[in-house]
Amino acid sequence: MTTMFMGSVSSCSLRSVKLFTFGCTLAVVLMTFQYEHKLRLFNSPRLMLTLPSLSLISICGFGAALVGFLYPMVITTMERTSFLEHDNSVVRKSEVCKSVVIFLGINHLCVKIPFQSDLHFTLTLAFFCIAFWWWFDRSIINFIFSILISLILTMTIEILLRAGALQYTYSDFYLKTCVPCLTFAGAILTIQIIKLLSQPPGQPSSTLDIPNEQEHIKND
Repeated sequence: MTTMFMGSVSSCSLRSVKLFTFGCTLAVVLMTFQYEHKLRLFNSPRLMLTLPSLSLISICGFGAALVGFLYPMVITTMERTSFLEHDNSVVRKSEVCKSVVIFLGINHLCVKIPFQSDLHFTLTLAFFCIAFWWWFDRSIINFIFSILISLILTMTIEILLRAGALQYTYSDFYLKTCVPCLTFAGAILTIQIIKLLSQPPGQPSSTLDIPNEQEHIKND
């Protein structure tokens, strides 16, 4: 019993470290995109050496780890069982790679293309985020869960703004719109990674095809 508990704690800790690293790396990439297109969140010209920048990167890392801690607690046992029975490890890895690329593409598109109005920009970004959820997840529970995570992170950044730890520059509306929308899409992306990390290690993909092969033999 103790061995199983220690193994569960070790697995959860390792997953949290991986998600924290992923969140920090993703934050660095997104901030780099914003600096390249002169959409700076901070007045300081230095990107990674300022305390506000490091604070925001840490918040993104802790946010990803928080999603990894909370998600298994809110997901139903039926959905977790269904996921393990029908999803293929190889396919899931490819889907995660696709979701990472598309997530970065959404951010790059929003900072690259000039929009006609603020409303046009908001509707476009919201549409891309919802389409991102529909393409890679389609779960109502994950949709609500990602909205809650988005609200939590948005409120955290707003508190830091009011406390003077962070400050917007001339791209106020862009950043205030991107924080909740991209956090929502980032939560969906993190959930896909959690599902990948939750799979049993070394599970061969061929074992998932056994029922199909047996059914084919019966038909013959």
